[in-house]
Amino acid sequence: MRSPFPLSRDEAVLVRKALGLLSGFALALTIFGGSAMYLTRLKQPVIVPKVIGMEQKDAERALNRKGLSMRSGRTMYDERIPAGSVVIQDPRANNYLKRGATVEVVLSRGKPRVPVPDVVHQTLRRAQNVLAQGQFRVGRRSYMSSGIVPKDTVMAQVPPAGDITPASSTVDLLVSTGPLDPIYVMPSLKRQSLEKAFRLLRPAAILIEKITTKVHDDLPIGTILAQSPAAGSRIEEKASVSLTVSTTSSEASLQPRLANFNFTMPEGPPRRLRIDVFDSTGTRTIYNKMEEPGNPVSFEIKVTGRATAQVYLGQQFEREVSLE
Repeated sequence: MRSPFPLSRDEAVLVRKALGLLSGFALALTIFGGSAMYLTRLKQPVIVPKVIGMEQKDAERALNRKGLSMRSGRTMYDERIPAGSVVIQDPRANNYLKRGATVEVVLSRGKPRVPVPDVVHQTLRRAQNVLAQGQFRVGRRSYMSSGIVPKDTVMAQVPPAGDITPASSTVDLLVSTGPLDPIYVMPSLKRQSLEKAFRLLRPAAILIEKITTKVHDDLPIGTILAQSPAAGSRIEEKASVSLTVSTTSSEASLQPRLANFNFTMPEGPPRRLRIDVFDSTGTRTIYNKMEEPGNPVSFEIKVTGRATAQVYLGQQFEREVSLE
C-alpha cells in the first residue's frame, strides 16, 4: 500500500536512516542482553555432584558437565571402593562452587595387600584363627587321608604362605582326615575250630558277636559250620561276625559258670586296661578303664564252655588268660 501522505525524496532518506539506526540499536541490545545473561550464568554457583565411587574418567566427565574441573593427586587403600575410583572428594557433594572451580579427589588403590600367613601343619581350628587375624578368610576346604599328617591338620594352602594378596581374600585349605581305616577280606572259617577263628580275627579287632550252636555228634565241639559275612566279603576293622558252630548232645546242655579273673597292672605310666572274654557264646568286652601301675584287678566272669580272656594295655595286646 502506498502511504496517503507521499514523502519527498529528502524525507524518505531520513526515514531510511532512522530505521537503520533502530535496527542497529535493537541488534546491540540483543547482543548486550545475551552477553549479560552469559556472564551472569558464568558467575552463578553450581551444585557439586557426587563422584565418590565413580571411575576417574566418569567422575571427570560428571564434573565437566557442571562446568567444574577435577584434580587428583593422592591415592589410598580402601576396602570397599575398587582401585582407580574416587574415594574422597573436596568439596563434598551438594556444596556450591563457581563455574570453573576445581574439585580435588583422592583415588582408591583398592584393598590393602598383605602377606598370606603360613597355616600348614596347624589344626584347622588354629588355621582359621590365624587367617582371621591376618584379614583372610577360609575358602574351599578339601580333604585327603594321610598316614603321616594327623587328622584335622592342614596339609597345604592356596595361595601359599608369603604371597602378597588383597586383604579379606580367601585361602583354600587341604585338610588331613588321618589314616584310612584298613579294609580286610573275610577269610573262610568253615571246618576250622572256634578258637582258631578267634585268633585269626583278633589282629583286625573283629569281634565274634553271635555264636549259634548246632548238634553234630560226628564233629569236634566248636567246629565252624557257617559264617556271616561270607568268605571273601570286605569288612572293616572292629567289625563283628556271626558264626554257627557244632556241639554235641552232652555239650548242648552245658550251663553257664562263674570263672575268676586276676591281673596286676605292670609298672609304667597309667594305662587303659581292656579285657575281652571269648567263650562258646561269642566275644565281649567286660572291662575298659584307666588303671594305675601296681593296681590289682580281680572279678568273677560268667562264661559258658571253654573260655579265655584277652588282656589289652592301651591298644596293645598283652596276654591271653584261660578261664577255668
